Amino acid sequence: MEDAFKKLERENQNSVDNLVKWMKDSKIVDGTKVTEEKARQLFDDVKDASNVELAKFQEAIGKLASEQKKSIEDFSKTLAAEAPKFLEAAMAAATAAAAAAASTFKEALSKK
Repeated sequence: MEDAFKKLERENQNSVDNLVKWMKDSKIVDGTKVTEEKARQLFDDVKDASNVELAKFQEAIGKLASEQKKSIEDFSKTLAAEAPKFLEAAMAAATAAAAAAASTFKEALSKK
């Protein structure tokens, strides 16, 4: 899980939104026992919602595991198993967003 998080961090994709999405994709946030709102609340005290630190993410996972009477190791394995698909999707979304922004910027420049 730590390696996957570090990849997200290198690509500036370690936002609260992305981390909650990762937890949802991994079924840690299932919408029943753990809702997305509850997961987001675990990150209420982060200084920068677009740049969550690994320690804070681990703390959030620990709280969720404790509340569900599961081990942090189980959650870490679950996240690690889902990581390749999630990382691929996150990087594709970032690439698409960058391409769209570049296109919009070029259009704006050509109108002047």
